[in-house]
Amino acid sequence: MPKVVRGHPIHIFYLAVLFIAIFLAIDLAVNLLLTDEQQRIVYSDVIAPVIDFLACAALFIAARQSIVKSRRLGIAWGMIALSALVFALGDMTWAILELGLREPPFPSLADVFYLLNYPFLLTGVLLLPEKPATRGEQIKKVLDAGIVMVAAILVFWNFLLGPLVASNVEYSLFEQGILLAYPVGDLVLLWALLRIIYKRADQQGENDVPAFLLAASIAITIVADCIYTYQALAGTYASGGLLDIAWRVSVLLTGLAGISQMTVLRSSRSATRFPGRLESLIRTVRTITPYFPYVWLIAAYIILMRSSTYPMHMSFLSLSLSVGGIIALVLLRQVITLSENDILNIELQAQTSQLEKANQEMQNEIVERKAVEQQLTHDSLHDAMTGLPNRVLFLDRLGQSIEYCKRRTEFACAVLFVDVDQFKVINDSLGHLIGDQLLISAGRRMRDCLRSSDTVARLGGDEFAILLEVTRNQSSILKVAEKLHEALRLPFKLDGHELHVTASIGIVTNVAGYGQAQEVLRDADIAMYQAKAKGKARFEIFDINMRSHAFSRLQLEQEIRTALENRDFKLYYQPILAMKSNQLVSFEALIRWAHPTRGLLLPGEFLSIAEESGLILPIEKWVLHEACAQLKKWHERYPSLRNVSVNVNISNRLFSQPNFIESVMNTLRTHDLQPEALRLEITENVLISNYVAANEVFTKLRTLGVQLEIDDFGSGYSALGYLQHFPISAIKIDKSFVDEIGKSRKGIELIRAIVSMARELGMETIAEGIETGEQLSELQSVSCNFGQGFLLSKPLDQESAEKILERYGNQPVEINRLDS
Repeated sequence: MPKVVRGHPIHIFYLAVLFIAIFLAIDLAVNLLLTDEQQRIVYSDVIAPVIDFLACAALFIAARQSIVKSRRLGIAWGMIALSALVFALGDMTWAILELGLREPPFPSLADVFYLLNYPFLLTGVLLLPEKPATRGEQIKKVLDAGIVMVAAILVFWNFLLGPLVASNVEYSLFEQGILLAYPVGDLVLLWALLRIIYKRADQQGENDVPAFLLAASIAITIVADCIYTYQALAGTYASGGLLDIAWRVSVLLTGLAGISQMTVLRSSRSATRFPGRLESLIRTVRTITPYFPYVWLIAAYIILMRSSTYPMHMSFLSLSLSVGGIIALVLLRQVITLSENDILNIELQAQTSQLEKANQEMQNEIVERKAVEQQLTHDSLHDAMTGLPNRVLFLDRLGQSIEYCKRRTEFACAVLFVDVDQFKVINDSLGHLIGDQLLISAGRRMRDCLRSSDTVARLGGDEFAILLEVTRNQSSILKVAEKLHEALRLPFKLDGHELHVTASIGIVTNVAGYGQAQEVLRDADIAMYQAKAKGKARFEIFDINMRSHAFSRLQLEQEIRTALENRDFKLYYQPILAMKSNQLVSFEALIRWAHPTRGLLLPGEFLSIAEESGLILPIEKWVLHEACAQLKKWHERYPSLRNVSVNVNISNRLFSQPNFIESVMNTLRTHDLQPEALRLEITENVLISNYVAANEVFTKLRTLGVQLEIDDFGSGYSALGYLQHFPISAIKIDKSFVDEIGKSRKGIELIRAIVSMARELGMETIAEGIETGEQLSELQSVSCNFGQGFLLSKPLDQESAEKILERYGNQPVEINRLDS
């Protein structure tokens, strides 16, 4: 028995069971110890009403509590309580009459009370709530009950009712009616028992316990009544015997049913359950109830067989007809069952068909989901545009190769980092669609250059990575790199365009010494940038010094950021002079970095890194602002120099900004400068990279009055065909041309051609990098308009420039003495 917790509803039930067990033990002991028959009668007549009234009290309490939950449930238990009450009154009347008259009272008032017990109990059982059943289930219940009742009538008539009538013919009809009423009442009890057995409870578990206890009480009563009738016919019944204990057990079980009903009502709000063995017994009884009709059929058939050797109170024909009727009911029940089974089979087949269809749909859905999952997995590991493995898959394979190379020393792997040169120019000029087609074709060509065991992946943008399975011989890696270069050099014919591209490749020859795949890719990327820095269209093998250089570049980038915040940059100004008059016409603003540890750094030492990192934008905006601010101060301080302008170099990145024109005009307005005082120097690649946009910006700036000059003319791009379409004020002849003066006549003649071309186009010319008197004389001889260089003046800081302005102003100066 589980541990009982104080206050639990199940506590009352356990106490009642314990009380019944103790009482029955004492009751049996008293009956065995009392040898005097009269003492046993007195004991039995006294104790029976006490037990009856206790059970009656429990049932009335159960009825009162049940009516709160359901009116019908309360009335049902109230009728069961009334049946116990009239039975208690019958026992009390019997005791009074028997102890007073000293003989069994028959017939008497006690019989009235006893007989009222049957209809009250049957009414209460019939009123117990039941879960609604189907029509087929209801028919089978009626047939089962009919089979049992017909068979029971045969048994009762041949063994109880018939002998009882035959042996009491001397009694009056009233007395015979009372005698026959008891076996008939037992048939009523059997009906109530069948009703409980075949009742479908509203809930499973706890609600079955009260009904089960009530059924057990009715079953014991029926058996005890049948034994009593049999002993009465044989003349062997004696009051106060063991049969009276059976009736008391029946009463106690009825009372226990009431207590269990109270427990069910109280425990409905908790997790309390009845003992598992009791519930298991109830389930077992319910599993065998469908076989009850067949058991009674067998009993009826046995009676029919015995009628040939043992005289019965029914004729053989009547028995045969009765048994035949029972068999007919059984067959009818079986036919109904088979019919239901056929219906169930049809429904089951329909459900099976639906389940098979649902299963097939589920299988199809699983297949589709697996396909989707595989596609998602493929998409998550492959580049959507080229179909090549992506960075995730490449790093995974590279990581596996690293581990394999560590275990197998004879096996080696190399990684190539490939970047398509000038891809941005193609993307910006021809559009992203052509750019995407170029990447797809380039990826296909690279894949065709490799073996099936190698991996080529697109990392993003125009960057690809290749994992090679190679021997220890590096020559095979270099051969693959050369093969890739040759494949990519072939023209790409895309949408009517013939494109020629190159690639810069960084190589890590052996991955075995690395711990992480990312480290290999990082070093290959560093080597690729080295290839780009050395002129592109080549490959470089990684060495440890490259990493140090890359870390230095990263550190320098961070220092540039800090320098912007701390205003560590300074402007130097290099004068630009008129060749004929030697007058100062402009200053070119040149940036310098006052590095806290490395001293004064020239632009070549940091501007390329600023360009790559995007820091060139804030730097150039600062230069533009600072140069205009300084020029305004000089105009105010030296009124005679108001015609002097300032030249500011503008990168392609700043020029391509959407708000570039607005930014220039805001700067001029901020410092109250005329647009003609500003000259913007732009390299030739600005003209070529985006012709339409550049022409639009140039036209707007020229309309506003800002002077535009082409810097480093002829140093790398062939912009001659574009000059006539752009509003250019002047072109600056690159220092490389000036350096050729004096070495051969071709140098000066080329400059003469440039000056002549510029004159025809209405442009001025400015010679850069003049360092010797011969160069100056030759440039003057070809009528070059302006010049700058160390011969004329080195770049000057603010203080030095102001000294020059105070000394010379607009007066002609002597060559090579401007900054002396």
